[in-house]
Amino acid sequence: MITDPTVFADEPARELMHREPEVESLFRAWGPTLQGQAGDEVVIYGSSGVGKTSLARRAIERLDAEADIAYTYVQCLGAAPRTVLTNVLQAHPDGSLPSSEPALATLTEALRDVVDKPYLVVLDEAEGLPDSRALDRLADVTGLSTAVVVHDPHRWRSRLSSEAVSERYIDATDVPVEKFGVDELADILQARARAGLPSGVVSRSQLEWIADEVAGNTRRGIQALRAAAEHASNRGAWEIESGDIEACFEIADQRIRRLNLKSLTVHHHILYALIHAAGEISGVELHERYDAIAEDVYADSTLTPIVRRTRRDRLRKLEDYGLITREGNGSTEYRPVDSSIQPPVNIGELVNPG
Repeated sequence: MITDPTVFADEPARELMHREPEVESLFRAWGPTLQGQAGDEVVIYGSSGVGKTSLARRAIERLDAEADIAYTYVQCLGAAPRTVLTNVLQAHPDGSLPSSEPALATLTEALRDVVDKPYLVVLDEAEGLPDSRALDRLADVTGLSTAVVVHDPHRWRSRLSSEAVSERYIDATDVPVEKFGVDELADILQARARAGLPSGVVSRSQLEWIADEVAGNTRRGIQALRAAAEHASNRGAWEIESGDIEACFEIADQRIRRLNLKSLTVHHHILYALIHAAGEISGVELHERYDAIAEDVYADSTLTPIVRRTRRDRLRKLEDYGLITREGNGSTEYRPVDSSIQPPVNIGELVNPG
């Protein structure tokens, strides 16, 4: 039934719909780049699945169509400061690494040498940065401006360790990305259906049903439509019916959780594996088990175990991604949302020896 699977992939839509105010905010912040000056700092924020990264990508592409500007996207989740700076440098049209393992100061100087025109850098999942050292260095490069993509701007700002960087983002342009209303999301789903499904297989009322059920979460809505089409196809039908809609949400949620978990780092995977193995575990016991297996589980990795504060950040990301729940005021209890989602790492023998 699906004629073009790419329509339902986690890629930005070719055309943004119902995001005109957000695009205008970004254009105002980045407007100086059209006159050869650095743009303003930007903080794009909103809940998971609302299209924050898609908004940034499409807005920059539209800006680039008006003037040839240099820009790049950096995935920050679990990225060390040197990795961030290396990616930013290598993505610049004139950038090249000065040595095999350059220091942060060397990378910063190399960026200063090549950035002679406005350079826009989108830092996706900026909450995943372990500290603000990468932001410190990027702030030292004249002509370079950043757009950080986060879930919770207040939580993110509270973790900025550098006063100079904190002040830089206090004056940033905030671009909140809200969830869509039912009619707006139904329009988006209708455009996807026209591009990726045969004509007439899904009705407008069914698309509104999906949009209402997913409460404005674009990603969940698109994956639910995909799941409904696959469910109908699997039973040999040529049209989506009510039963397909009823079944599609659980299928879509499982797919999204699997993709979310896959996109995370080894540190997230280990914490999730411990919670998954226990079924339910207190915060105290979780940290104790992590400490007990850390030496063995990281033995063949270039990574090293993370401290408790960093673990708490990783646990919040697992919660943001709908993979675990956290309950309790005094003693925190963690549980997997869906135990059928298996962890990518195997720690079974370590937590259950013998």
